[in-house]
Amino acid sequence: MNNKSILISGAGIAGTTLAFWLKKFGFNPTIVEHAPKLREGGYAIDFWGAGFDVAERMGILPDLDKADLKIAELTFVDENNKRKGGLNYKQIVKVMNNRAFTLLRSDLARAIYKHLDSDVEIIFGDTINKIEQHADAVTVTFSSGNKRSFDLVVGADGLHSNVRGLVFGNEAQFEKYYGYYTSSYTIEDAAFDNNAYQMYNVPGKQAAVYLTNENKATTFFIFTSPQKLSYQYQDIAAQKQVLRNEFENIGWKCADLVSKMDAAPDFYFDAVSQIQMNDWSKDRVTLVGDACDCPSLLSGQGSTLAMVGAYILAGELKEANGDHKIAFQKYQHIFKPFIDDKQKIAQNFAKSFVPKSRLGIWMRNVIVNLMFLPFVSKLLVKRFSDDKLKLKVY
Repeated sequence: MNNKSILISGAGIAGTTLAFWLKKFGFNPTIVEHAPKLREGGYAIDFWGAGFDVAERMGILPDLDKADLKIAELTFVDENNKRKGGLNYKQIVKVMNNRAFTLLRSDLARAIYKHLDSDVEIIFGDTINKIEQHADAVTVTFSSGNKRSFDLVVGADGLHSNVRGLVFGNEAQFEKYYGYYTSSYTIEDAAFDNNAYQMYNVPGKQAAVYLTNENKATTFFIFTSPQKLSYQYQDIAAQKQVLRNEFENIGWKCADLVSKMDAAPDFYFDAVSQIQMNDWSKDRVTLVGDACDCPSLLSGQGSTLAMVGAYILAGELKEANGDHKIAFQKYQHIFKPFIDDKQKIAQNFAKSFVPKSRLGIWMRNVIVNLMFLPFVSKLLVKRFSDDKLKLKVY
């Protein structure tokens, strides 16, 4: 096996999935993660399709079943908390033959991490400062000052990928902004309806909350912004002020939810964007997950697709006996057309994601109520299905 030593930047879903399969296939992966430990919190994700198949092959479905939020309905309410519409999530899961979960991103990442081989080296609290490619290796300098050599490097470090910036160039040339910002965080001592994902809309804005255990809930906010906002990416105070300005005075439970923001241990805020790249690899460096193919949260499948991409990349490296030139090319050839299609679906869905008028909100509520009809649920599932992608057994 050639090129066995592989550095993975990022201990998220893509990075840990890749490490799992690389180790299983005979490689020696090392993960470096900027955070001091696994990240907590994160908004809820729909977990189904090809990602579900990868999780099954990894043997982690029992862990995911325990972590399933078991949400029965996505409920749209008015400012008085009166139900105005709802999406029967149980019906959708039934249509999928019960091969679907609703999970917190952190719970999915934790389940994968738990199943990593004990020999996988994981470096927390460090990041890559410099990447120097040579004919037979890659020299990496870390922010800690350590310098090491690896056969290959994989950027699995998300929408704002550090590896992509170091090797492929400025983020602006790859990011496609879609006119929305989103935020999420956990709140304590929550008293909300169990098994319901409650959503409240005013034109151009949506606030949501759902229980994650007996006394904790997770919030989810999204709002329209025709232009990208001007703030430093890591300026948390500025991000929180933006969220206050947008949601504090729009009614429902928003003032209470926003008031608990400062106590949250896992505040998240970012633009809704896609990453679109013609080439995912350069010499001995490649990208996986949101770093190269982010479909945006509008797709509802970013985490599952990250697992699929990691599985294919590891599998193609195995089939090529570690020859990165062959493996990187086949990985992109297999997966990129599928990702391009998913990104187009997400782009078309963007217009209906957050209605921009009261009429639009009313029409959305009418339409989602139809999802209680089995044949309508089947049409929805078909639109987001992964039927076009047949996973190889490596």
